[in-house]
Amino acid sequence: MMTMANLSTKYLGMTLKSPVVVGACSLSKRVDTIREIEAAGAGALVIKSLFQEQIELEAQAFEDALNTGADHFAESLRYFPTQALKYSGAQEHLMWVREARKAVQMPLIASLSATDKDKWVEYAKQLQDTGVNALELNAYSVEADPDTLSSDIEHRLFDTVCAITSNIKIPVAVKLAPFYTSVASVCKALAEAGADGITLFNRFYQPDIDVEHECLRITMDYSSPAETRLPLRWIALLSGDLDVDFAASTGIHTVEDVARHLLAGAAVTQIVSALYVNSVQHVAALNRGLSDWMDRKGYATVGDFRGKVSRRRIDDPHAFERAQYIKLLLGHD
Repeated sequence: MMTMANLSTKYLGMTLKSPVVVGACSLSKRVDTIREIEAAGAGALVIKSLFQEQIELEAQAFEDALNTGADHFAESLRYFPTQALKYSGAQEHLMWVREARKAVQMPLIASLSATDKDKWVEYAKQLQDTGVNALELNAYSVEADPDTLSSDIEHRLFDTVCAITSNIKIPVAVKLAPFYTSVASVCKALAEAGADGITLFNRFYQPDIDVEHECLRITMDYSSPAETRLPLRWIALLSGDLDVDFAASTGIHTVEDVARHLLAGAAVTQIVSALYVNSVQHVAALNRGLSDWMDRKGYATVGDFRGKVSRRRIDDPHAFERAQYIKLLLGHD
């Protein structure tokens, strides 16, 4: 009987049993599902993001509810003590992360999205105390102010990452959007700010317009394999040049998607949409498929081929740059 190849990989200082990692999503909201993810063989799980705006809105709504009628019935205050606020907002999320940590042995990565540096650091410390193995910073923002300079946006991010990595001990990854003028420069600066890993790329849910009701509407579209080409290019360009681990995110559905990102130099691949389409058991299918591919190719470990098709190791280092774009255009009428 043929044994599975060694799928273990190094990521954020951890040894994961598989490069297939479940990205931040609502699948982490149930302990039973988290256990299924572990049983299916995921290398790690990124717990759904803690958003600063959500914390502040929930805490304010809870406080408003407690204070309703307080001026009219003074004795009502003793029924709703202020300490109850500790179970609202961030504390509820932290309690859940602790429960998840108790439920499984696989590495758990907390995800955090905040809007100002002090809150980033505060919540990062609190998440570290839950026992998670690492932290992924979800650098999500829509910079719509035309007077805000791109350099200001970038330096705000670098300062935040530096503040967080200086105040916590667990490894930190940064999940980036693909919209920076110089992705390479931003990744280099993040590494210098102390980031241990970079996830490429964040996939935003964009608003749509309902033409019948003439209003905004939010729709959730699953990713497609074609979307993997953007992170594939940048991971191939940067892996080996920067002292960080890269995680590939967006559009990873098949064994081939996992293999090609590892060949480009990714340490792990994050999957989300593929699980909603195929169920959590798709993790096991990807592991089996990757093992079969490695056996067929003669690879005993992931390290035998990781980065084999990165810019640093291929014969034509410009293949991932503009030269290929021009070749493609010239090849079509």
